[in-house]
Amino acid sequence: MATLQVMFNQALSSFQAGQLEVATREIDRALSSDPQNPDVLHLAALIAKSKYNYAKSEEYFRGSLEYSAKQPVVLSNLANLLKTMGRFAEANKAYLAAIEILPSFRDAWLNRGLLAKEMLDWDEAKTCMTQALKIKQEPGTFSSLLQLYLETKDVESLVSQSMAFQREYPTLTDGYIYQAKGLVLKTDASGARTVLDEALSLVDDKARIEYELGLHHYDRDDFDVAENYLKQAIDRSPEFMDAHRSLNQLYFQTGNDNFLDSYSKALVKLPSSELLLHNLAANQASSGEIDQAIDTLKHAINLIGKTAFLNHGLGALLVRKGELDKALPLFDFAIERDPANVRFILDRISLDMKMGSQDRSQGLINRALAMQPYNQETWAYQGLVWRLKGDPKYDWLYDYDTFLRSYTLPVPQGFSSLSRFMEELSQYLTSLHVLTNQPLDQSVVQGTQTMGVLLEDPNPLVQGFKGSLMECVDNYLEELPNNGEHPFLSRLADGYAFSGSWSVKLKKSGHHSNHVHPFGWLSCCSYISVPDMSQNQAGWIKFGETSLNLGSGESVAKAIQPEAGKCVFFPSYFWHGTYPLESEEYRMTIPCDIDPIRSMGSR
Repeated sequence: MATLQVMFNQALSSFQAGQLEVATREIDRALSSDPQNPDVLHLAALIAKSKYNYAKSEEYFRGSLEYSAKQPVVLSNLANLLKTMGRFAEANKAYLAAIEILPSFRDAWLNRGLLAKEMLDWDEAKTCMTQALKIKQEPGTFSSLLQLYLETKDVESLVSQSMAFQREYPTLTDGYIYQAKGLVLKTDASGARTVLDEALSLVDDKARIEYELGLHHYDRDDFDVAENYLKQAIDRSPEFMDAHRSLNQLYFQTGNDNFLDSYSKALVKLPSSELLLHNLAANQASSGEIDQAIDTLKHAINLIGKTAFLNHGLGALLVRKGELDKALPLFDFAIERDPANVRFILDRISLDMKMGSQDRSQGLINRALAMQPYNQETWAYQGLVWRLKGDPKYDWLYDYDTFLRSYTLPVPQGFSSLSRFMEELSQYLTSLHVLTNQPLDQSVVQGTQTMGVLLEDPNPLVQGFKGSLMECVDNYLEELPNNGEHPFLSRLADGYAFSGSWSVKLKKSGHHSNHVHPFGWLSCCSYISVPDMSQNQAGWIKFGETSLNLGSGESVAKAIQPEAGKCVFFPSYFWHGTYPLESEEYRMTIPCDIDPIRSMGSR
């Protein structure tokens, strides 16, 4: 009979080889032999977590700690699990316990810093990442700290520490890229370009610097120069997907006939590249060329063979063509090959809805929420299942009377009236809408969208608007009830931050397709300039109707008439879109997403 150590080593070997079912059987044998062994329980917890059985994983972690409390690695791994499950306060306590036992435990410091960052507790995140870097100097942690300085607009630290990174790692790109971003924040665009230009002769990954130079010029509407740098990056690194996407977004939004040429040229060098073929098909589909995209993916499968991403991509396109029965086995294949891919799971849920089989969706919804408990698209599907089944939980989740609120923006200081302010803000925003076509793969149809994070624009008009909007956010949040069990209300915290903001300008026939904001929490749309919409609902924002085209299963729960100076708030999982605009006048808005800030010392 095999000894406990032999059984443990067999289970560990199978786990490390990715043979999870074999590892499960082997660790079960070890547990039968010694159910109180801390090491066996720890390995059982890691195996269960890898199988997304988070409840069982937590049980094993806590069992291991019950029989041996002073285990910093087990505490840190338990904290990682709790963080994944969205139980941030408990995760924080577990990280602290690990650090108390072993103050030099770098991974615990680093992961606690990443938790603090996710909670938007920037000071604690900096403290933890700085400590992790002191324990072990390595470029990944250093880069994470630089990213943190960038996100918090700590410009002086960003620039000085970027230069320190360069001294330590002169051939790596991050030090130069972050220094350039810091100089841009200091309004020294010329200095930023100089840093990137000089880096080209110093770094190993020149394509990354060329890409950053392309983005730098793209952001400044210098499209010809941006195009050249992005093309150079792709020529140097044919599978550089971010460069392909940026270049073709530029081509599409400016009406350039070279749209998608970069993929064709790269495929000459790498004809069997799954990355290139998959992304080519995605861009073809985003631009409306569904049949071409299907041909591309069928060619890829014939050339490379079936893969999770190629099968999923083809299935998604067949769904758009209405060929649902053909899509089903493709999605199932993709999920079998990549069971942790939440995108695959959500598209399989969507397909069930379209096929009228929402009863079989609940297991997949539970699985997706276990992996990403705050994914708003998953909650949107959960709400849809409840509505179609007549479950009263739908009204609990979609409490329109409580969660859907409109406010009139306060008049910013220095302006005599809200209408006058909105006129000037509209004129400024118009100057930012320099592109001619809608962005790829967004909800906007027959309109344009600004680039970058609008509310970070230092223009006084934008900052005046931001100040007024924050007053409305404060009022909205203060009026919400407390409910620790509700997926929206349970995330009320110590403060908030804008996580995304942009401007949309719709022309005649323009509209937003029905959608949700998957990684938001609270969303808002502010109306800056709108035509008269009092005669009918053309141009109004609507809520409740999904993007799934469910026929009699669709309904508009609420519709709100836009008015200049009005802002409308709603949870990010609310389905929303707009009726097409009929006026010759433009409809100018500023949408944004808002995330909760929770300090590490709070609940």
